[in-house]
Amino acid sequence: MITTLLWALGLVFANIIFFIVSMIILATTIYPTIKYYKEVSEFFKSRNGEVVADERKEHIEEKASLPSFASMLLGSIYSGIAIVTLRNIYPQYTILAYAFFIIAIIGLITYMLSNMYYKRKYGS
Repeated sequence: MITTLLWALGLVFANIIFFIVSMIILATTIYPTIKYYKEVSEFFKSRNGEVVADERKEHIEEKASLPSFASMLLGSIYSGIAIVTLRNIYPQYTILAYAFFIIAIIGLITYMLSNMYYKRKYGS
């Protein structure tokens, strides 16, 4: 939440320092989040011996995540292509196209790395 707030403040006030600080905070919290994911997940699944989440909910979320992620990436790529195509009419938005392409590339790299990790972890 703090990262998102700093990132938004950086955009609103056009201050790169807020953005850099938010990315540093994000980078430092990624490792503990991945390392302690199971413990945090168990904490939110059960409280006082009462089960809050079940396998059906997890399966539904799992099945819904890939299409939503793919549609986000495709939307980013298509938006970037559309903006690049219109660069002669709207040259001020060309930088936005680069941002869309960077988002798509980061998303694809994240997907490939996590896919490789889980294939090694669970064997496939």
